[in-house]
Formats: sequence, structure tokens, C-alpha cells
Amino acid sequence: MGKSIHLINSLLFFAILQSVNAQSCNPSDFQLSPSTQNKTIEWQKFPEFNLPFQVIYGGPRFNDTQRQPLKHGFSHLATFEGADDNLPKNQRALVWYGVAYTGTNQPWESVRSPWNNNLEGYKAKWHHELATMPEVDLLVPDIERQIKSNDSILVLKNHSATPLAYQNLDNNSFITQYKQDLQNLYAEAFGFTKSNKSARIAGYSDSPILNTYINIPGNSWQKWITDPSLLNYLFYDFSGNKIGGKVFDRQDFFSPSAYYYYDYPNPLAPDYLAYLLFQIEVNKAWAPDKSIIPFVWLRYSYVTDAARKFIKPFMAEATAIFPFFSGANGLWLWDDPALFANNENFATYEYFINGLYRLSKYKDMFAGDYRLVIPQPAHNYIDKRKPIWRGIAKGTDFLVVAHNPYAKDENEIVIVEATYNNWKVNITLKGYEVFLCKFDMTLLANEPEQPLSLFNVFPNPSQESLTIKINSLLYQTGKLEIVDVKGEILHQENIDLQPGENNKTIKISHYLSGTYFVRVLESTKKFIKE
Repeated sequence: MGKSIHLINSLLFFAILQSVNAQSCNPSDFQLSPSTQNKTIEWQKFPEFNLPFQVIYGGPRFNDTQRQPLKHGFSHLATFEGADDNLPKNQRALVWYGVAYTGTNQPWESVRSPWNNNLEGYKAKWHHELATMPEVDLLVPDIERQIKSNDSILVLKNHSATPLAYQNLDNNSFITQYKQDLQNLYAEAFGFTKSNKSARIAGYSDSPILNTYINIPGNSWQKWITDPSLLNYLFYDFSGNKIGGKVFDRQDFFSPSAYYYYDYPNPLAPDYLAYLLFQIEVNKAWAPDKSIIPFVWLRYSYVTDAARKFIKPFMAEATAIFPFFSGANGLWLWDDPALFANNENFATYEYFINGLYRLSKYKDMFAGDYRLVIPQPAHNYIDKRKPIWRGIAKGTDFLVVAHNPYAKDENEIVIVEATYNNWKVNITLKGYEVFLCKFDMTLLANEPEQPLSLFNVFPNPSQESLTIKINSLLYQTGKLEIVDVKGEILHQENIDLQPGENNKTIKISHYLSGTYFVRVLESTKKFIKE
């Protein structure tokens, strides 16, 4: 009975909030009625809007002469119509296909080998193609000629293109040589591009962590973001065992390809959103100073029986909104040009545009001083299979997006509790809806629990080192400080806490004997240094 009353009170509280702030949850000036006609995207039915992100349109234009994408949330065009001859450079983007192909059966294009290629022939090809290319703001060379697994690299050991000196190396040395030399060859392509085009450069699908869908839970989140052995070797500094290298240095941003593979009701289909956000969050963790602009596709990728089918409408809408809550700096909406002429219904594009439009109502939340609220890494949802939410906190405003890709059907009801600091709001999700709403935190329920359920230090007293045991109720980042009795901060660091037990050991042998305090978030413990 008590739980039922609590649930009813939560629903009533949320209903009151929605009635107070209804204008912040559903833009009242537009409701999407998707097109029923084939080979058309009805841009004109949407209000014109813009976003503070780099959103690139690489889909069909259907004889668009008004540059409609640029009036509806997109910042760049990657497919050009005749009327775009005078399109400014800062609104142009381009994928440069076939970078590794010369048509002369070079080892790089035939067997993905970095050895005995005619580099001058490649440079002549690159020079010709870049010279005939329009000036663009964002340029993405599409190379995709690397061998990813060590076992497959070893196949090259007896290949005629492989230098004899390398064939005589032991297996580990051969693998390392291949990776170093292939990184150098990739770097040649990016360096030549940068020296011949004044564009911002990224490699298509090239990012510190290579695209992965089904093996994300195979490593812990902590391992994904700290273990250099998991890095794409194109982005590995071989001398320093860390992220870096020539390819890393010569890319201005990263563009992982986050395409979906499985259609509902395949049991892997609901992981689509966690997979997308993982690609963003893991690469952002490795390269926080580089922009992340993932490629997204409104069709399923080529590798399954769902290949080339349009994704579900709710997937398109979630794809347009969620990435920016995980730290993406833009989106590149791609489509296969060979499919533009298909006599299909392209309404899925309208669901994506609708997602951008809904987000545009809150674009001010992504300007100035704001904070991403990520309750747990996207990595974790794949095992837990729970509704996903993210937030943006700015001043007293709290913007929340939520979606349950794991819903059993369109009618399943779940309650999601979104929290920030000591504030919380209960959100009701029905089926696969994509919830987006801004709340005034001064009207939200105050969360009585502290973010730390238990916090201890031991041994106490101590001479050499102090272990700090922290039991956290949620994923959060905060400051850990050691303070003396005068209030002077002797030690300070940021710590990432996971739900459950967290342990941190700090050397204190250099402190004078006396009384000190450990502060974690808003909690304080005293300890004695002997």
C-alpha cells in the first residue's frame, strides 16, 4: 500500500509540474504529421529554426533550390544541388571517398598493406582530386584501409609486398611494425589534405575507440577510458604508451560512424541508443579537447537482414536529440547516394528534423555556463537495459531528455527519476516516447538523501597513508580535499565516483602530526596524523 501511495503522489507531483511548465515540455506551435508521399521531405511544414551545433545534412535534396536544411537546424550541406553553386564555404561539408584507391592495385587498396605503395602516385591522385573539389569547411577523407585484428595482420607476413626484413621479425614485432607503418601512411593522407585544403579535417569512422556494437560490456567503463591497449592503433603514441601519434595530431575533430544494425524485435535492437552514446562518451573521454561529430544514418547498416531499411521513427527522433546531452559537438546525417532515387517514403527524415526542432526550443541551455548531467555512462545501460536519461543544468533550469528503448511495447509505463544535486523529478514514460522537458529546479522536490550514503577514513590514527572509503548513491564527480585545522587546503583532486563502494588511498607521511579533515562533496571526516 505504501508503495502505491508513493507512486500516486509522484505521478500527481509530476502532473502539477507539467501543468505549471507545460510550455517547456511540448512546443505548441507545431505537431508533426509525417508525409505519406514517396520521394519527398516536407521541409516547409516545419517552422524555420537553428541550433548552436554543427549539424551536417548529407541526405537527399529532391530538387531543393531553397537550401531548406539550412533553414531547419542544419549548419552545413554535404549534398549539393545546382542552386548551391554560390553556397558559402562555411556551410559546405564533404566526404572524400576513395582516398586509398588509385585503380592500380596498390598494396594499400588490395590487401591493406602499408608497404611498397607508390606514394608519389597517391599524391598525384590526391592533388588532382583536391584541386577539383569545392572549398569546404568540414572535409572527411574516407580511407577505411586498416587491418584491425592482430591475427589478420599476421597474414601479411608472407605477402610479396612485405619487405623481407619484416617477414623475418617475430610475430609481436611484425604486428607493431605494421601498426606503426600504417599509422604513418594514414598520416600522409591527412597531412597532404591539410596542406592543400583550408578545411577542418577528420577521418571517416576514424576515432580513438573504433566502432563497436556487441562487445561494449566486454570491458568495464573504467578500462574503456584508461587502458591504452584498447585504443585504435592509428591514435596510439608508440613511444609513450598513450593516446597520440601523427593521425591524432592531424585531425581537427573525430567522426565515429554510429550506424544501427538491428531492427525491433531483434533482442539487440534496443541497445541502439546506449551504443550511440557510448561512441560519443568514450571518445570524448580520451580526447576532451577534440570535437566529436558522429556520423548517423536513418537506415540500418549493410551487415544485417535489416540492411537499408529505415530505422523506427522514435529512433530517428532520439538520434537527433540525445547526442548533445552526452557531449557531441554536432551530427553528420549521412545517407547512401545510391538510394536517393528509391521510390520510398522518407518520413523518417521528418522525425529526425522534428527531433532537431524540439531541441531548438531549448538551444539557450547549450550556451554559456552549463553542465552535462550524465547519471551513468551509456556503457552501463547495455547490461541493465533500463530507460536512459540525460540532463543539462544551467542556473536554476534543468533540461531532461528520457527514452526507454527497452520498452516491451508501445503501452508499457515506467517512472524515471531524474536527479541533479539535491533535486529530483519523476518522469512518466509511455512506450518508446522521447521525452524532452525543461524544469525550474526551485519547483522540484528536494531530495532528502545525501549523494553519499557512507564515508569513512582508515586507519585512524595513521602515519603513512590514509584510505578513504566512499559509498556513493550515484555516478558523480566531485572534489576530495584534505584540510588542516586552520582551513588551509593541503590536497585537492577531482574524483569520479561510481554507485557502491569507492576506495582512494593518499600518502600522508609528509604531514606534521596533528588533526586534519577529509572533505568529499559536502561531507567531512576528521583524522589524526601520528
